[in-house]
Amino acid sequence: MPKDPGDSTKAQRDQVRERMRGYGCTVGQIAAELGRRFNLRPRVAWRHALGWAQWKLAMRYNTAHPGARVSDRRVSEHESWPHGGTPPSLHYLANLAATLGHGCTPAQLVDADDLAELTPAERCLLTTGHPLTAGDPAAPGSRNGTPRPGVGVTTSRATPTGGEPIDSGRALGPGSGETGVVWGHRRLVRCDARGVPVREEVIMAADESAQFQRWSATTNVDDAVLEQMTADVAELAWGEQIDPPATTYARLLGARDDVFRLIAGHQQPHHTTTLYKIASQITAMLAMVTFDLGHSHAANTHARTALHCAEVSGHTPVRVYIRSVQTNIAYWDKRYDEAAELMDTALPDATSGTTLLRLTSQQARINAARNRPDEVSRVLALAETAPTERTPDEPGVLGYHTGQAALLASEAHYALGGIDHLDAAVDWAHTALDQFSVEAQPLVTYVAASRFDLAHAYLGKGELEAVGEHLAPILRATDAEYRTVPIIGRARSLHTLLVQRTDLASATLTTLRDDLAGFITHPAPPPPALEPGITT
Repeated sequence: MPKDPGDSTKAQRDQVRERMRGYGCTVGQIAAELGRRFNLRPRVAWRHALGWAQWKLAMRYNTAHPGARVSDRRVSEHESWPHGGTPPSLHYLANLAATLGHGCTPAQLVDADDLAELTPAERCLLTTGHPLTAGDPAAPGSRNGTPRPGVGVTTSRATPTGGEPIDSGRALGPGSGETGVVWGHRRLVRCDARGVPVREEVIMAADESAQFQRWSATTNVDDAVLEQMTADVAELAWGEQIDPPATTYARLLGARDDVFRLIAGHQQPHHTTTLYKIASQITAMLAMVTFDLGHSHAANTHARTALHCAEVSGHTPVRVYIRSVQTNIAYWDKRYDEAAELMDTALPDATSGTTLLRLTSQQARINAARNRPDEVSRVLALAETAPTERTPDEPGVLGYHTGQAALLASEAHYALGGIDHLDAAVDWAHTALDQFSVEAQPLVTYVAASRFDLAHAYLGKGELEAVGEHLAPILRATDAEYRTVPIIGRARSLHTLLVQRTDLASATLTTLRDDLAGFITHPAPPPPALEPGITT
């Protein structure tokens, strides 16, 4: 392909990588093409095939191998060798291959220049995966007569009676750190003429067990870290009720990446369980904000991941919140039967805190949309007796505000129609507005939803002056950054109704309709990481 002189080398590499990804090529194929086209050494080509900078590779390496302390400078030194820099050990190459993933092997990370500088034993391990044996012609040869430190190869092999070596089931492969023991692969045990493992082999095996114990005792988190992360979850949950969704999205995405990186590391099992619980809460909140910004497919993907994390952790209360996110998506997409099924699956988990209040409130709105007034009455009666006291696991949006319950009761009554239900809708919406308005921090989206529901109910009663009274504060004070999908949905519905109400034609109605049209055209902007059409 002819090169554009205006393009940088990095831009050209990125273009080739993305084009080959579009063709469905593997990372290995991309690395080979980058190496050929840009004259890159294998370790560099693989890194560029993944689009990683040296600092990012160092971070991924250290996360994948707890206890390792590889810096971006050390990555650079290993990539430069043998034309400078520092020689990488075979343990480093094995761990590097595991970090890169996508089927990468240590042998794919070296070229002829590397092999020329290695000892015969090292070359044998890289090219065959087996240690060099005493019978091999090149066995005595190694630089300065000894293997390089840290390589740990087997340089002799005896066979038991019958001539067959004993397979221990361990050899070079992905492990716990650059100089740590490697488990889970194959190797040959050195034995004497009687077939008994030699003393050095027994000592080595015991030392490996001791190293495993030390590795197992290490952890990348402790109780203090988890305590801080739990506090951070609470802060994020309260912030989601107050801050613009685009701002909250960025915070949640960073928090999710942090907890995922920790899970990918090494910790004690009870700490892993807590990390999965935190991951379920953060990813569930990320799902809700993603939906608020208009990306329902991505939101459902986050919700499914959150559900998986909740299952792994055994933490069931957050499942009701996750199901409510999925229910909201189905509800606003008018898939009411699916929304009802999702709430039914959450019923066994609604046993603590405000979970039952959340579930019954949503069931009321869904059954109203399905035109099942008897079910609406039943679940609203149950909602009025549901507990309202939050548990410690229900800060912010993870718990259910009584104002939200009142808001959904208003929507349920409005959907059923008729003067009695419209009166009830007005009463419940006023209750919701009162409860949201007394909060220390303004709950902008909840207040806007309450006023929109009041405007809907008053319009149904033909009280146009009251409609204007509740619309004016929303249109005047609700900044575009708070105009989520549910808020825009309410505005669009009200605008349609105003257009249809020719019996209420007036200058006031025309003004309200025009103001609503302008409001709808400016929804909440997505953050840079979530542009329209991208499912993060």
